[in-house]
Amino acid sequence: MSPKRRTPVLPTPSRRQVLASIGAIGLGSATAGCGSGSTSAGSGVTLSFQWWGGDARNVATREAVRLFEERHPDITVDTSFTGIHPYFQRLATQVAAGTGPDVLQMDYYQLRDYANNGLIANLNGPQFSRIRLDGVPSAYVDDNRLDGKLWAVPTGLITQAILVDPKIWRRAGGLPKPGWTWDDLIEDVAPALRKASPDRAPLTDFGGYSETFNVWLLQRGKSMYTDKGALNFTQSDLTEFWGLTARLRDKRVFTTPNITASYDGSPASSPLVRHLTTAEFNLTSSAMPYFTGYGELAAVPFPTVSSGAPLGLSVGAGMMCVRRSSSHKREAALLMDFLLNDRAAGAALGVVRGLPPNRATMNRIAPDLESGDRMVYDYVSALEKKFSRNPIPPSGSSEDKDEFKRVNEDVLFGKSVADAAAEMFDKFNTTVPKG
Repeated sequence: MSPKRRTPVLPTPSRRQVLASIGAIGLGSATAGCGSGSTSAGSGVTLSFQWWGGDARNVATREAVRLFEERHPDITVDTSFTGIHPYFQRLATQVAAGTGPDVLQMDYYQLRDYANNGLIANLNGPQFSRIRLDGVPSAYVDDNRLDGKLWAVPTGLITQAILVDPKIWRRAGGLPKPGWTWDDLIEDVAPALRKASPDRAPLTDFGGYSETFNVWLLQRGKSMYTDKGALNFTQSDLTEFWGLTARLRDKRVFTTPNITASYDGSPASSPLVRHLTTAEFNLTSSAMPYFTGYGELAAVPFPTVSSGAPLGLSVGAGMMCVRRSSSHKREAALLMDFLLNDRAAGAALGVVRGLPPNRATMNRIAPDLESGDRMVYDYVSALEKKFSRNPIPPSGSSEDKDEFKRVNEDVLFGKSVADAAAEMFDKFNTTVPKG
C-alpha cells in the first residue's frame, strides 16, 4: 500500500499577509506617531518591551528586567509576551497605528521588512551609544546590519546541527568528525546505523527545509540570497539538492514519506523523539526540548562535499530592536545594554534565547549549564570559527520556507524533482523579483 498524505492542517495567517499592511504604511505613517505607547510617571520613564517565547524564556526575561529596574529606579519596564505568530500579528497592528513597544524582539526573516519600512531605529545613532558591543564577536554583530547600518542587537546565538543518539551512533562506528562527506553518509555511516538499529531510519528526511538547502549552498560558496535580498542560486542548484535528498530516500538513509509528512516541527511529532530515526536536523536552540522528550543527544555538523569544503553552518542570532518612533531611545539603549552585557542579567537569562552573544557571559555560565545546553556550548565553541556568513533574507522569505516544505512533500508522494524545482524556483522569483 502506498503511503498516504496526512490530512491537511489549516494554515495560520501568514506573516506575509500580516506584514503586507506594514509595507503599505510607508515611512510617513510609521513616524507620524511619536508617542511610545508608554507613559511617564513624574520624572520617571516607562518603557514597553515585547517578545515571544515559552515559559522558561518569559520567567527568565522578567527576572532580568526586574534586576534592570533595581539598577535604574527611574525607569519602569512594562513587559508583554506571546507566541510567535500572535506576536507579529499584534506588532503589525500596533505599528500601523503608530504605536507599539519601545524595545521589541525581532525575527531574522522579518528584519529587512521592518528596517526598509522605517519602523525600527538605526542603532548607529547617538541615542544608542550606551549599547556596548565590544564583548560580542563582530561576526554576530554584523549579521544584524543592512547597508552598513545596525538595526538590531544580538540576544542569543544558534546554528544548525544534526542531533544524534550518541549510543546508537557509537555502536555504528562513532560520531563523525567535521568534514565528513555526503558519500560517507550514504556508503558507510547509514548502512552501519541500519545494522546498529534496524528498527529505525538513520536520519529524519530534511529535504523540506529551506535551511538545509541553504547549508548545502553555503558548502558550495553560495547562499540563498545576496546582501541586497536577491536570489543567489539557480534552478539547477535546487534540482541538484532535491536530487540528493531523493537519493538519500532511495538509499534508505531517510524516513519514509508518511513518517516524514507526519512531522510538523514539534518535539511531540519528531521522528527522533518517537524513536523512529537515529538523528534529526534542527537548530541548536531546540536541543533542550529534545533532551526533555528523548534523552541524551549529541550534535554533529552536516556532511559536506569534501573534507576541505566549508561546513555550511551559519549563526542565527536572536535580536532586539527599538521602534523608530519611540520617545525613549536612550532608556531603551540602557535596557538593551543591560540585557546584553550585565553579569547578573546574563546569569538570569542563561540560554533561554540561545547561547549568550557576550563572550564573557557565555564563558562564565558554561560550567553550570545542564547537559543539553553544555552540549550546544561545546558544539558552537568548537565550530564557530568555521561558520559561513549568511545574508539577511528578503521580505516574504518566511512564506517561501512554508512553500518549500509543501513542494518537497509533493516530491515525497510522486512529483518529479525537476518539476518541483521549477515550481519552487518560480515561487522564489515571485517573492524576489529580478532574482
